[in-house]
Amino acid sequence: MSLDRAALTLAEQILSSSMNERQKLEQMLRALAKWRAQLIGSALVAREGTTVRGGPFDGLKYLPGGSEGGLAPKLLGVYETALQPFFAKAPQENYDAVLNVGCAEGFYAVGCARLLPQARILAWDIDPMARRLCAALARLNEVETRVHLREEFKAKAVDEVAAELGSSLGRRPRGLLVMDCEGAEFDLLDPASADFGWLDIVVEVHPGRGRGVAQIAGRFEATHAIEVKQANTVVPDLPDWLANLGHLDQLLAVWEWRAVPTPWLVMRAK
Repeated sequence: MSLDRAALTLAEQILSSSMNERQKLEQMLRALAKWRAQLIGSALVAREGTTVRGGPFDGLKYLPGGSEGGLAPKLLGVYETALQPFFAKAPQENYDAVLNVGCAEGFYAVGCARLLPQARILAWDIDPMARRLCAALARLNEVETRVHLREEFKAKAVDEVAAELGSSLGRRPRGLLVMDCEGAEFDLLDPASADFGWLDIVVEVHPGRGRGVAQIAGRFEATHAIEVKQANTVVPDLPDWLANLGHLDQLLAVWEWRAVPTPWLVMRAK
C-alpha cells in the first residue's frame, strides 16, 4: 500500500470512529503530520542520500526506511539533540561495553559501534523486525561482528555481562546502558535485581499513571549523579530545497513523532 493510500485509509478510520469531534481532529492532525513527515523523509533520501549529516553519529550510513521516531531528524543530525552532548563526550569515557535495550533499527547500537571502536556492543529488542533492521544497519556500516543482538532483556544480564567483562579484563568494567523500551524501564531498572553501579545510564522515561521520572531517579540517587533532559526542537542548516519549503514542513522534517513528552534521565555512575 502506498504512503498516500495508507494515510487516506487511516483518515477514513478516524472519521468513522466513535470518537468525539475534538478527538477526531487531534487524531487527524497527528496522522497527517506523520504522513507529511514521511514524505519529507523520502524526499530527503532521494535528494541527499542516507548518510547522517551532523551530530555525534555524523557519517553513519542509514537505512532508507523502517525508522522509529522519524527518518529525517536522524539524517539531518538533530535526532534527540538533548542527548547529543553526552554522546559527543562518550569517546573520552573509555567504555568497555554499551548495552542498548530497545535498540529498534540500531541508531544507538550501530552509532555507538562506530563512535566507540573499543567497546563491545550488545543490543536487545523483542521485535524480530527491529533485530533484522539493526543487523542490516550494522552490516551497512561494517560493524556486524561487533554488534551482538539479543531478544528479551532481563536485569540479570547486567551482572552477567559485568562478570564476563571483568573476567577478561581483570578489573571492574565500565559501561553505558542506553534504554528505550516503552515503559518497561520501570520494571527493568531496579537496583535490587542487579548491580548497575558499573554503568552510566541513559533512559527515555515513559510516564504513566503513578509512574514518572522521580520514581526511577530515586532508585539511583545513591549511586549515580542524575540529570533530567527534555526534548527540544532544533532546525539545522537545511538543504536549499528543504529550506525553501514552508516553515511547517521544516518543523515536520525534524519532528520525532512524540505524542507526549518523554524526558530522559542521564545518570552517571559515581
